[in-house]
Amino acid sequence: MKLKIYLGPSIFTSYFENFKSRAIEVLFSEIEKGNFFGFYSLLTIDELSFLPSPLKENTLNLIKKSKLYLCEFEPEDIVHLVQNYLEEKILVPEMEFAACHFAIATINEMDIFASVDTTYSANEFLYRRFKKVNQKFGYAKTPEIRMPEEITGVPGPYENLKLIHQIRKQKYEERKEKNISLLDYLISLQKKEF
Repeated sequence: MKLKIYLGPSIFTSYFENFKSRAIEVLFSEIEKGNFFGFYSLLTIDELSFLPSPLKENTLNLIKKSKLYLCEFEPEDIVHLVQNYLEEKILVPEMEFAACHFAIATINEMDIFASVDTTYSANEFLYRRFKKVNQKFGYAKTPEIRMPEEITGVPGPYENLKLIHQIRKQKYEERKEKNISLLDYLISLQKKEF
């Protein structure tokens, strides 16, 4: 079964960042190939239309040229959920549009809510709070909150993370070359002075 992914506005704006996130490019590529279903909403279009040029035109053109689907929703349903998210203090009132996006993804039974906005991303505590409210109102499915890197498995543009990956690879190769098991290596760490 193909995953249904709601793309938050930050996904579209990040596509045009100077650092060019490979994970975002791969996410759009996988959507184009039909490996995932990608979704957006009218709220996304509205928010992006307020961006300065040429970012506004670039993001809106990206939506037009991509193989994406528009999420339909009843405004009353969205407002009901958002009010409850805000009453539970999941997000601050100034972030009601962010809550709207999550409500749209919930009502449309998305598997994943994709965002690079760290307000949401990689925040299990926040996810559990959204899930609690959603279940209270009969929504059995709460979209998982994921960054593009988590969806695609492609490392992000984080230079220091690249260093960690290099170290891990080097240590793995050294351990294999010396025929040291993972268990033995971990035991040796307990005896090592740092």
